Amino acid sequence: MPENISGDMTTGEVTTRWPSTKEVFTRHFGSGCFTCPAFGGEPISMACTMHSTDLDVFVSELKEAARKDEQAKSS
Repeated sequence: MPENISGDMTTGEVTTRWPSTKEVFTRHFGSGCFTCPAFGGEPISMACTMHSTDLDVFVSELKEAARKDEQAKSS
């Protein structure tokens, strides 16, 4: 469930389960984040720290994007 997304989850865990979240990562971190060696295994909280991004805002946007994926699956 998207409500369970937290800063402790890894970047790969979220983008694999909810592909729409990739646009949130791109908007905040740039398109190069997917080629970063740390991407996939680092916690979202660490990614936000490294990019000076507000964790609460970022997680909120991830949840919103993930809800779109969930709605598309149930349609």
